[in-house]
Amino acid sequence: MKLNEGEIKNITEVLLNCELFENFDSKQIISILECFNPQLYSYNKGDYIVMAGGRYHGMGILVEGNGVVTKENAAGNRVMMNLIKPGSIFGEVIAFSGTEKWPSNVQAQTNCRVMFIENEMILNQCSDACSHHSQLIRNLLKSVSTRAIILNRRVEYLSMKGINSKIAGFLLEYMEKAGSNTFRLPVNRNEMAEFLNISRPSMSREMGIMRDMGIIEFQKEAVKIIDAEKLKSMIEE
Repeated sequence: MKLNEGEIKNITEVLLNCELFENFDSKQIISILECFNPQLYSYNKGDYIVMAGGRYHGMGILVEGNGVVTKENAAGNRVMMNLIKPGSIFGEVIAFSGTEKWPSNVQAQTNCRVMFIENEMILNQCSDACSHHSQLIRNLLKSVSTRAIILNRRVEYLSMKGINSKIAGFLLEYMEKAGSNTFRLPVNRNEMAEFLNISRPSMSREMGIMRDMGIIEFQKEAVKIIDAEKLKSMIEE
């Protein structure tokens, strides 16, 4: 459905934290959304927001709920590519590639609302939004570059041969992001195993060994890194 004035104001707070609207204030976001007149859709938990092979109709912004981006490999196994939360965008990498079909699935992990922006609305500047348009395009280019870096990191994980190397790399990355040796993982165990492309039992076994060796501790939903140097050595093995 089309966004009305009240709905635009309701989602502005979420969009202030969206990378596409970096350095925008509330008034600028409202102005450009009124210009774009984007579509807003609701999805229930478990619904596919988009499916691989489906017609591409513009980049999406998750404005409510949580979702996951997945793809099936040649063997038909699901591989998790990314987690999305309110303010996350998806589909921006292929927005101007000429691709007419979605390359991946995006599935709702909770009840969600998603806003879609047609590519032509971004390319075709209008008199009302032109003062903000250049910033929007710069933000989009930055987002695409950042996504390329993330995908390169993903390839690094997949290229690691040992299960313990993948787990060690994952834990060290999120320790660095948290700025603390105690942090909550951004995914549950099943999703972590999918992301690292390993089986859940194998991952649990290796993490249990790390715990028994005094390298990590489990604290309810959090993980505490006891010996970061040992984790680093696992990556280098």
